[in-house]
Amino acid sequence: MGGSALHFLQHEHAFPRMPIPVYRNLKSRLYPVIQGLYSHVIVPIEAPEKKDYGDLDFLVYSPKTDALRHGDAKINVSHDSVKDAIGARHFIPADGNRTSNFAVPVSKGEWATLGYEDEEEANRKKVEDGEIYYQVDVHVCADKAEWDRIFFFNSYGDLGMIMGLVAANIGLHLGSKGLQYSHPPHRRIDLSDNFEEIAEFFGWSMETRNAGFATRQQVFDWVTTSRFFDASRFRTQGEGIRKVKPQRTMYSDFVEWVGGLRDTFTSLTDEEKKQIVESARAEALEHFGKREEVESMVRNFEARKRMKDVFNGVSVKSWIGAHQWQDVKSVMDRVREQHGGDEGVSTLLDTEGEGILQQRVLEAFRELKIDK
Repeated sequence: MGGSALHFLQHEHAFPRMPIPVYRNLKSRLYPVIQGLYSHVIVPIEAPEKKDYGDLDFLVYSPKTDALRHGDAKINVSHDSVKDAIGARHFIPADGNRTSNFAVPVSKGEWATLGYEDEEEANRKKVEDGEIYYQVDVHVCADKAEWDRIFFFNSYGDLGMIMGLVAANIGLHLGSKGLQYSHPPHRRIDLSDNFEEIAEFFGWSMETRNAGFATRQQVFDWVTTSRFFDASRFRTQGEGIRKVKPQRTMYSDFVEWVGGLRDTFTSLTDEEKKQIVESARAEALEHFGKREEVESMVRNFEARKRMKDVFNGVSVKSWIGAHQWQDVKSVMDRVREQHGGDEGVSTLLDTEGEGILQQRVLEAFRELKIDK
């Protein structure tokens, strides 16, 4: 979400920001059109106190049968069908469950009917041919679960990204796919994709959130109710925190506001901050029932690493004497075959030790009758 995806069109001013009545009029006009193409359509809840909009976002899934007559996939209505339906002139297509961007021309005098004639004319004068457009984004979701998650994460403007910043401060990753546990060099572990559960873990009241926010300050205050929020140790950049575009003003305002809170919190040492993060990460694993999975992953990783450090071409070559590398490979393949692949060799190393592994290598060498 976010405007200006179609910046290649003529001029940067070809997509002016929409005053609130213009945005609402566009949404009410196109909503039933998109509903004619997809069974489930929704627009993320807008950020409070917005003065204008850069684009209009639709989240959709489950294309209607009639709309699929000219479709290109089970998930997507064809881009041309959407383009024709909403009256777009240009589009940037994206297949599958992702966002396509459409440029819908603003009809001459369209804003005038809403009291914004001067603004429309001023925007037209900024582009050479006088043509201005609405950017309409259609994000196709694979199923209702994804539809719900993306709606949650993208509602109330930058709130989802701000929540993600809180999560990053305790060493976790929160995005539209849910909450994840990062543990380089290992793969990320999915903790939960249920935002009700995630909010409960962080201490955020879903009842308050679902009631809505009238101001940005209410959003900021809600974020700080998390039991993991502490302005004194709050990072806005560094490891685990991605850079955010300057136009994310709500996010930037939150960061600035938190900076002003720091004097009201007790300063902590770096070691104390580290302990808090480690404790929160451990609690997350326990809370979502993922501790054993992570511990098993680490054990397997360490076992594979140890196996590779011991059972490799250089070591095996030294054990069997000077031979061609092809001979070394043949011996290693024989040992793997006899012990159930790399996993079996790793288990042998862990249970019997390096000496027994070396013995198995020499036995395989003799069985293959490779000449020295």
